[in-house]
Amino acid sequence: MTVVSEALKGLKVGPRRIAERSGIQLERVRSILAGDAPAISEVRAIASGLRIPIHLLAQKTPPSDAAGTGLLFRNARRDDTSYDVTVEKVASFVEAALDILPDREAPPAWLTQFRTEERTYQAADAMAKRFRGLVYRYPDTDPATDLIALLGSLDGVVVGRLDHSRYEGVSLVAGNYCFIFVSPRFAGRMLFTAAHELGHLLAHHSAGHSALFERPADIGGFGRHSLEESFVDAFASCLLLPDVGLARSLSAYRDFYPGNSDNLTDLELLLLARFYGVSFDVAARRCEDLGLLPAGMGRAVSKKLGQEYGSPEKRADLLGLPARAAIPFPAVSPALAEALSRGIALGEVSIGWAADRLSLSIGEIMASNTRPIES
Repeated sequence: MTVVSEALKGLKVGPRRIAERSGIQLERVRSILAGDAPAISEVRAIASGLRIPIHLLAQKTPPSDAAGTGLLFRNARRDDTSYDVTVEKVASFVEAALDILPDREAPPAWLTQFRTEERTYQAADAMAKRFRGLVYRYPDTDPATDLIALLGSLDGVVVGRLDHSRYEGVSLVAGNYCFIFVSPRFAGRMLFTAAHELGHLLAHHSAGHSALFERPADIGGFGRHSLEESFVDAFASCLLLPDVGLARSLSAYRDFYPGNSDNLTDLELLLLARFYGVSFDVAARRCEDLGLLPAGMGRAVSKKLGQEYGSPEKRADLLGLPARAAIPFPAVSPALAEALSRGIALGEVSIGWAADRLSLSIGEIMASNTRPIES
């Protein structure tokens, strides 16, 4: 078994996809996955195609063992995979980002406003309202479809992508910066993951927690997980579907789509999901929590829509409902883009080093390198 084969087996990507992205023949990819030693040109092609820092495929000392940030990743491996390339990518990204970002003496001031020991639904809702009050002009009603981009623009926050990963989201605090990583998925799922990871930062930032790597089953359980996970799920739901806005939306829908039922319909739930950018299941569960639907009804309706139409999304398309708003996901967060721009302009950072360590394309780095350098 080679470092390359171990790394590739730890990703959520099959041999055919690896072959397509790297340009290497499929049979050769299968041989490499089986343990054949790749040529350096093949390592470069795989690293470039899958956006894996090449040093992670060429060395046996992982970044998660580094003296500086390594302790944050001590508990990241949660199965028998001896080399988890996503853990190492995140560790490499964080280490590189802290090398070029300005030093911080304390966590962001806005973060310190969110300290709560309670783990109730009411506390989660209050925390969501407090955060909305900080970032939105109309906190009671504004949809949070811009949440990922908004997080990256907050003081002391860096957002990154988890490409080809088995993990859905990652959050940690390092060097007094907040880091959130989200795996590109269905837009509604990405939005909920970002809100969920934000919930972890708000709830745990003062406790010195290690990096939290979460699988798809860890997010959105709504009561099927630990108290902590249930709390941040509730926070994400309240943040993305504010109660006042939800009520006003339902009232407007009933004016526009008059019906004969006093109960919520699948149409209204689909409209809520589309407008607020969440999945049908998240919208339905929020309505259950607010007492607008009987407990368990949302899942039953979702299952029925899946059986009859293929999925709630297909049902919404058949009804001709407005399309979902795009979920902006900038390649480089503003704070990191500014640090990159300055470092490259001053010759302190090479584009090649940044592309490798931060898993960015040359084009993404050049697009972020627009800030004029003051003399």
